[in-house]
Amino acid sequence: MNKTAHFTRIGEILSHSVPENISSLPLYQPGKPLSEVERELGLTGVIKLASNESVSGPSPLALNAAKKALETLAEYPDGGAFRLREAVASELGVAPNELIFGAGCNEVIHLAIRTLCRPGASEVLSHKFAFISYRLGTLGHGAQFTEVETTDNLGCDVDAILAGVSELTRVVFVANPNNPTGAHLSPDQLLHLVKELPESILLVIDEAYYEYAQRAGVPYSNSLDLRGERELLLTLRTFSKIHGLAGLRVGYGVGHPVLIDMLGRTRRPFNVNAVAQAAACASLGDPDHVDAAATFAIERRAQLSTGLKALGLKVYPSLGNFVLVDVARDSNQVYQDMLARGVIVRPMTGWGLPTCLRISVGTEAQMKRAIKTVDDVLRT
Repeated sequence: MNKTAHFTRIGEILSHSVPENISSLPLYQPGKPLSEVERELGLTGVIKLASNESVSGPSPLALNAAKKALETLAEYPDGGAFRLREAVASELGVAPNELIFGAGCNEVIHLAIRTLCRPGASEVLSHKFAFISYRLGTLGHGAQFTEVETTDNLGCDVDAILAGVSELTRVVFVANPNNPTGAHLSPDQLLHLVKELPESILLVIDEAYYEYAQRAGVPYSNSLDLRGERELLLTLRTFSKIHGLAGLRVGYGVGHPVLIDMLGRTRRPFNVNAVAQAAACASLGDPDHVDAAATFAIERRAQLSTGLKALGLKVYPSLGNFVLVDVARDSNQVYQDMLARGVIVRPMTGWGLPTCLRISVGTEAQMKRAIKTVDDVLRT
């Protein structure tokens, strides 16, 4: 019997079993591996500038620690991430019980939503063009997701956030700087949000690109310095970006011990694998690598922004390792045309920016190629 024919009723069955908030949830579409793109298109030398990965890669210390950790794969990882917890606490000057770890910041985002929000009776608030996981995590949990308008430069409008608070609001997410727009809050804006948001609401400041932003030479505030201003404040950081460990998935949140204790109640056991913990610990011991990676990314970001502006395109200011550029036409088509030329970027239609591309920084040669490819495509 044809198995496909045998299961023809599965859609009908699941339509009655799967909650509507799940069945209607947009499916996150990850990019294809380079090898698969090259195979499909018959190309070689394809470059990927779509996922905001660190072109500098991980520290040699992290690589060595990861290799050594492979010897312990028969054992479960440390469920409490003791060594990593102590290392991060020492690095940040916080107490170990003020930290929670996850498989990337994404997991900590989901922990915050699940812990604070009741399906059908709670609201998560952010702004337009924010990191898409805030929306997906909220809708997947069955809570209401509300987004307010941004500034003219696609930045977070703090006054709009404050005005958007309702009786249902339980969590507010703000990325600083934001992915995909690159916009950031000034120290005064962040302080205003921290102090004026009602104390019963959890404010999550997502600082995944913190290490790039703090070295950018513009006023930028570290939310950890504002912990004395409110108790319900959670700062997110990650090893996926500047540390070059995206493939290992390890991020963390910093907050009041009582908040961290509550978040930990929804955390899955052994959620951060042993290799990730070892590599992250070792990476903290190589600050020179972090400094070099940040300097390199900032220089390449300037190269990319300058080159795209020279084409007459609007490039939004960014403090991350990427830029958002408005190509003034269907970004999905531009993406496909660039893909055919061996350059992978990210169209922003799914974020509500149908004429924009997000382009990650790469090597000097990759930036030159990306700029030329954009120019070639827009000329056709």
